[in-house]
Amino acid sequence: MQVQTLYNFIYEFIKNFEQTVTREQLIESFQKAMNNFFATEEIKIYLMDEYSYLLKDFIKPWENFSLNNKNSEVQKYFDNFLTQKSQYESDKNILYFPVVQAHKTLGIVKLTAKDEIDKNSDFFDVLPLITAQISLFCKTLKDREQIKLSSKFHQIIKNIAQITQTQYELDYILPIMGEMIDGFISDHLIYIFLKNKNKKEYKLIWPNNCSDNRIYEYLENINSKSKTIIEQSGKMGIFPLIIDNRAYGAIVAYNHFDKITTKEIGYLEEITSQAQLTITRAKSYLEVLEHATLDALTGYNNRHQFEKRLKETTAIAKRQNQELCCIMSDIDFFKKVNDTYGHSVGDCVLKTVAKTIKKELREEDIASRYGGEEFIFLLPHTNIEEAQIVAERLRKAIEKKKINIEDYNIENTKEISVTISIGVSKFNKADKIPEILYKKADEALYQAKEGGRNRVVVYKED
Repeated sequence: MQVQTLYNFIYEFIKNFEQTVTREQLIESFQKAMNNFFATEEIKIYLMDEYSYLLKDFIKPWENFSLNNKNSEVQKYFDNFLTQKSQYESDKNILYFPVVQAHKTLGIVKLTAKDEIDKNSDFFDVLPLITAQISLFCKTLKDREQIKLSSKFHQIIKNIAQITQTQYELDYILPIMGEMIDGFISDHLIYIFLKNKNKKEYKLIWPNNCSDNRIYEYLENINSKSKTIIEQSGKMGIFPLIIDNRAYGAIVAYNHFDKITTKEIGYLEEITSQAQLTITRAKSYLEVLEHATLDALTGYNNRHQFEKRLKETTAIAKRQNQELCCIMSDIDFFKKVNDTYGHSVGDCVLKTVAKTIKKELREEDIASRYGGEEFIFLLPHTNIEEAQIVAERLRKAIEKKKINIEDYNIENTKEISVTISIGVSKFNKADKIPEILYKKADEALYQAKEGGRNRVVVYKED
């Protein structure tokens, strides 16, 4: 009976473990297999963290185990296993036994049964084999995770290197970097700061806020020769961004409870090195793009080119006495898209909206990205009534468009929809400067957003 039960346990555990990819699934497999011995209510595994020397919940290692009074009993039994080398401890329906590898106690298992555990059960005769099996599977799963983490690290380095293929504005690419790093170093808070050129102070670029003033104190000590700075407690790491031999900013990792591990420091140093290269490349692109005409993300005219085309188009309209209208649009709640799904999805939305609108315009119409999520269109040979019809057509096209974001692996979301608000204005030959045309459209756009968004408002001439 004992041999058969053990065989059933190991067979079922191994069979389930082959499909296990998460720690939760490992616990679930263990619990199912344990039912061969007795009905189990809950199984918890705690492992000793090699850096903080604290027990960590196997499922939620980011939680501070020592702050929870309920865990003092677990700590007591773990300490007993370290000193007495006993095989198990039990108390009514609760059983504790160690996680052991190479004769070293690495953690503890807490098993809660539905009924009181019989201390004379055959289970205790095979417990050393079960302990060995659990220890082996914990190690195997952690090894798998390490391989996956290494692969994820190389992917983030690649992604940071590729940002400048479509983006070059630092205010835009740095938050993207922040999201990437935060998703990778998930156990720590990640901040990105840039140094004000004319002042010594640092400006937080990502995320939206930082309430710990100690971080700013460390940043003040950064200079062009600075290397990685690890705070005395080991819970904060400052990774300076040195560009053109000057302190340009910093990436900061911070955890209220745990030290930054040696491996995490190594990862962050390499990520910082790649971030420096990407920032340098972006700055070079910006210098080149001062003379460029197209927006890299959408293919529309950039703002500099728009201003040039505006002067040309208004001059022609005035000279030839032609109609000319302007449409200015803004993606509604675009910041919420970025905050909810990330800037990569935000880029996808911008490209999709631009492409959708382009299909609705004539070849002679002039499309430009004015900035961020704002687009501006000049419609030659078009009166205000026709321009309003065009604007409504654009609005409806975006409203019904489903934007596929399946490639971005957003949980439970394969597609999203957005709307746009639009302001329309017409060229008045009496206007002294060309910029008045789009300023009127901008004012109408503001009214559209104030009026509830997803609507078209035409500027009313006095």
